[in-house]
Amino acid sequence: MKNRIYKGIAAGLLVLSGLGYSCNVLDQDPQFQIATSEAFANPVNAEAALNGLYNEAQLVYNWRVQTLGELASDLVQSIDTWDNFNVIDEFRQTPDNTEIDDLYTQIYRTIDLANNIIAFAPNVPGLAESRKNDMLGQAYAFRGMMYFELVKYFGGIPGKYGELGVILETEPSIGVSEDAFKERAGLEATWNQVRQDLEMGESLLPSTRASNFLSRSRLTKAAATAMLARYYLYLDNWAQAEAKATEVISQSSFELVEPFSDIFRTDFSAESIFEMHYNVVDFSGFRQWYFPASLAGRGGLSFHQPFAQELLERQGVDSRSDLIALNPAFGGVYYSTKFDELQNASNVPVLRIAEMYLIRAEARANQNNITGGLADLNAVRNRAGLADAAAGSANELVNLILDERRFEFAIEGHRFFDMTRTDRAITEFTNIPRTTGASTYAIGERGRYIFPIPNSEIFTNRNMVQNPAYR
Repeated sequence: MKNRIYKGIAAGLLVLSGLGYSCNVLDQDPQFQIATSEAFANPVNAEAALNGLYNEAQLVYNWRVQTLGELASDLVQSIDTWDNFNVIDEFRQTPDNTEIDDLYTQIYRTIDLANNIIAFAPNVPGLAESRKNDMLGQAYAFRGMMYFELVKYFGGIPGKYGELGVILETEPSIGVSEDAFKERAGLEATWNQVRQDLEMGESLLPSTRASNFLSRSRLTKAAATAMLARYYLYLDNWAQAEAKATEVISQSSFELVEPFSDIFRTDFSAESIFEMHYNVVDFSGFRQWYFPASLAGRGGLSFHQPFAQELLERQGVDSRSDLIALNPAFGGVYYSTKFDELQNASNVPVLRIAEMYLIRAEARANQNNITGGLADLNAVRNRAGLADAAAGSANELVNLILDERRFEFAIEGHRFFDMTRTDRAITEFTNIPRTTGASTYAIGERGRYIFPIPNSEIFTNRNMVQNPAYR
């Protein structure tokens, strides 16, 4: 099974670079590898293993984990000939989609590297206890983040939708054996794993690091806390979501940045709780997919026209609507300019403080604290240049918050899951117009609130069960 047997460890070897993976299911000879015993033989090698974990996580957050969800929403459309995107855009994705396979595989590779740090870092000779705990905290937090992404894409949410969680790997993957062919865990068990890992990370991680760069480009206690706030939001645990978001908001190192564009034009701004660092060597792909060919991109993605029109109508009023531009191809479409650095070197905010305000706003609204929820919502609106909103009921406030999230987090990967976790996707994702391909389309059924388990997993693991909508 490619996703679990070959995710960074093969025949007892730990891969320390994301450059050497093969696509062959049973390929046991990745490049750039050293023996596991050597990888954790001393503190220097252990640090290299930790860097390898970040290298793998870069490939999760470089665009794919955000973009596949946005494509399945009413914000982003595929406008070129890449069929693996087109079918997701129209809710026609199937288990043989290579983009979905790549996402699934890359997440498990990251989990496997985290598992190795968790297993072997405690026994590294000469590694200071404080540094050991820090490394373990980063590994646990990353593993919790990866399982969160897996279960929201491929599992579901207990009591809402979905039948099963995902395969839970908590030990290093070394070699191929019958034990490798596991069954999917239950939904509750998977979500519990997310929480346990994030809580462990939160307990072990430091509050700050030696510099602003390190404090925002490496996981800290605040990042794990912020992920827990997101976790509790998805599970409708409003009291805990509010509490965790408040813990982060109360920290003076984070603030809503003005102007809005500085979040994306300034690396490691006060907006970022955790920001994935990229450069011309380790690059992200947002610019490549959104910017047109005339600006050295591919231009395969754009905003859906109705959402683009809403942004255009807000220009001069809402600073977030300034980060769009016209691509004259395809009859004229608008695309996001959030990530604009040449050579795809823009950093990618994974967790930012605006999300904590909107999580707390939604949690407060659902606890009938309309005044408190409005205060948080309006903090985000005011930063964008908008006047205060008003709401006469909790339901009206929730509607305002979810709508605000469209504009605040456009192309950052929240919209599809905001609509599925609140069971609004059936209504919202209906009669969506598209510039190319089908004139209008709809999600159709709740079974497509989650994605298919890739065929590479189905064909190699006899114990794997496909999600119902894709059987």
